[in-house]
Amino acid sequence: MTSTGRPGGPPEPEAIGLHHLVERQAAATPEAIAVTAPDATWTYAELDEQAARIAAGLRERGAGRGRLIGMAIERSAAAVAAILGILKTGAGYVPLDPEFPESRLRFMIEDCLPLVVLHTGAELPSVAGTAMAELDDVLGSPGAREEAAEISPEQTAYVIYTSGSTGRPKGVEIPHRGIVDRVLWERTAYPSGPGDAVILHHALSFDVSLWEIFIPLTTGGRLVVADPLYGQDPRYLTDLVRTENVTCLAVVPALLQALLDEKPGLGGCPSLREVFSGGEVLSPALARRFFATVKAGLHNQYGPTEYSIDTTYWDCVADDPSASVPIGFPRTSARLYILDPQGRPAGEGEAGELHIAGPGLALGYLNRPELTRERFVGNPFDGGRMYRTGDVVRRRDDGALEFVGRADDQVKVRGFRIELGEIERAVEALPEVERAVLTTVGDGDDLALAAFVTPGSVDGRQVRARLAEVLPEYMVPAHVVAQDRLPLGPTGKVDKSALALPAQSARPAGEVPRDPEEELVAGTFAEILGVPEAAAGDDFFELGGNSLQALRLLNILRKNSPELPIAVLFETPTVAGIAAALREVGQTPDPSAVAGP
Repeated sequence: MTSTGRPGGPPEPEAIGLHHLVERQAAATPEAIAVTAPDATWTYAELDEQAARIAAGLRERGAGRGRLIGMAIERSAAAVAAILGILKTGAGYVPLDPEFPESRLRFMIEDCLPLVVLHTGAELPSVAGTAMAELDDVLGSPGAREEAAEISPEQTAYVIYTSGSTGRPKGVEIPHRGIVDRVLWERTAYPSGPGDAVILHHALSFDVSLWEIFIPLTTGGRLVVADPLYGQDPRYLTDLVRTENVTCLAVVPALLQALLDEKPGLGGCPSLREVFSGGEVLSPALARRFFATVKAGLHNQYGPTEYSIDTTYWDCVADDPSASVPIGFPRTSARLYILDPQGRPAGEGEAGELHIAGPGLALGYLNRPELTRERFVGNPFDGGRMYRTGDVVRRRDDGALEFVGRADDQVKVRGFRIELGEIERAVEALPEVERAVLTTVGDGDDLALAAFVTPGSVDGRQVRARLAEVLPEYMVPAHVVAQDRLPLGPTGKVDKSALALPAQSARPAGEVPRDPEEELVAGTFAEILGVPEAAAGDDFFELGGNSLQALRLLNILRKNSPELPIAVLFETPTVAGIAAALREVGQTPDPSAVAGP
């Protein structure tokens, strides 16, 4: 399948390294503001100088071509400078989220064996052969002469670890060739420039962070770094968009829904021009809701980490009658093939596994040659390699691709093989449903389908009745659980492991709430979590709460106590602890105010 989408220029020959694009912009607009962050505000010249100092210090420690440098630094201006500094040496960077469990960090460090891991005080596991260095200790002298490192398009620019089916994370190696191709395409397809501002709010271990960083910094725009404590807080993000005049925003659909739940939400952000959705399926209902309140473009983008962030795009339109939002057309230079299980092109309109070829391809999986050979296979159509995505798609009559589901996302219920993605699309085609995630509950003969849907006002019985009109009986979910938001994992995608049917059993009695603040918090706990009651010592998360439910709790309590900080939900998440915070901000709410947002 050849591209029929937006054009994008080929990589410029003098810009074979990702950082070269930023260096050229710094030379063109040295006094323009490049980064606005809680820890610093820098011009392009200051950012480039800081990156050069980091590069000089790393070179003294042996950094260069063929080496990897770990980076356990939270989202900040310093982290952006560190990424650029690492790339300037010719090394590749490996983001290591300081919030990851110690065992996962240890595995990642032992697997990639970076020369150095840069940090800003994080406690990290000690690994033989890898040095740990605080960023401030690595800085070279100001004004030191910069040495231009030799860069090849095939050199590793970064390694992003993704979850593996075996339970071991796998490191995806992306060369400069791939990420430069991605950035240059975006600059042509969706032009931006000095008047633009983009928020960096994703974790640096999530590859969309590269889009957030390098789109503004290679076009003369401004990078607005979200506070690490509040990066997924919908109220904080909408306020940041408004106050910083942000023009472009990347989100996953679950977060987009939360941003639309805010009042006034994204509709009250007149500077916003483009919103890019990716990482999960975008439902038609959510797209319609977006256009009903937001005066901006909405773009659905799809792609695996193995193809430099994303591969396809679709420009959404208001009042689209389609039953699903397609993933659209390939970006220029990407070649897509829809193949049947025998490796032959699927028939017109038939579903098949998507294979991707082109300059955005990863080098493979770090230290995983067998897995690399399994997923990066020979391309029989035009030579070279192509990546087996494991995603099932079909081509519409207009040539756009439609996501069907995962090739391995099949379950067997009562002897029937079922593609969960097919049911998800049917549920999301219902006008009252914004998001749907299908999973299974129980085991053996008791295995059953469960649909978790938003918003919380959806009537599960009506959903089942309407699905029975379009699906075989065995594909109609036995359970439909409506909730205001779906739980998110560290990357912002729906965390299926956190989905569970509402508990039916009563809990042991605890100490009853003692004052109006505790009564309000306890009542809100009970409403959000579906428990009969909550005691003063009950912990929100131990009762089954998740991060999105915590944000809903915060939104309810802030109706009467707008100064309540989000941090209290994670520092003292008990009824008594949150009630104490309410008293501290000096506003005593009425317990009768408990109500959903």
